[in-house]
Amino acid sequence: MDLREQLNHALPRFLRRCDASSTRLAYKRELWRFLEWLPDEVGDELLFDYRDHLRARGLGPTTVRWRTTVIRAFLQFAERRGYVDQQLAGDFRPPKGKTGFAPRVLTQAELDRLIAAPDRRTRRGRRDALVLVCLGVGGLRASEVCRLNAEDVVIHDDRFILRVLGKRKKERLVPILGYQDLARGYLASWPEARRTAPLFLGGYQGRESKRLTLSGVDYLVRRQAEAVDIVGISAHSLRHTAASLAVDAGEPLHRLRDRLGHSSVLVTSKYLHVG
Repeated sequence: MDLREQLNHALPRFLRRCDASSTRLAYKRELWRFLEWLPDEVGDELLFDYRDHLRARGLGPTTVRWRTTVIRAFLQFAERRGYVDQQLAGDFRPPKGKTGFAPRVLTQAELDRLIAAPDRRTRRGRRDALVLVCLGVGGLRASEVCRLNAEDVVIHDDRFILRVLGKRKKERLVPILGYQDLARGYLASWPEARRTAPLFLGGYQGRESKRLTLSGVDYLVRRQAEAVDIVGISAHSLRHTAASLAVDAGEPLHRLRDRLGHSSVLVTSKYLHVG
């Protein structure tokens, strides 16, 4: 059985992981294009060759990043499940593109520096840090951060999980790894009676009685960013940052779509050209 036949056997199993029909169709289209292009002899630079093929056709950076991301996920699946006996994905990483859909996307080091900026000795500092984590790690929209209640947070040993109310009142669960101690510390002093209260309060120091607003989130992001000399970002930039870093780390697009609350993986693909 040649490589094309092996990959054709893997294709239906890979597509069954996609629960939305729009995602399956989008993935199938890209995979058929790849299999039609697939040369008879391949090496460990297969994805690099495919990237160069797409660029030679004059495709833009967003399209090239989207298509190579899909193909890399498929090849990694075929390798893990034993459909192929060679390393096809290798160390390929989807190419960066031009910033255009989002004004600014942070590197992992910049995001870490931003999240560390608030003074966690104060309740306001812990609030600011947790808001930045929800945006830059969880990928929440600013409006979704504002709608969170304390009862929407479930803390585990290695993560905390947010129950998020997104667009069209659709609920989703967003796991956030590595910041459970921050969430636990922020909520530690809250009495049980406040579990139904807003998670993040706004207002002046000492007068935090109202739910944090969109303008409050925007001000919080800009203030903390300026404190560590990061310019040109917004709350929505941090959502793009979360998506871009997740793709770089190898998160499958259909899972990222669910985490971001998108209706289609094609919407998620718009986040792939930033960086």
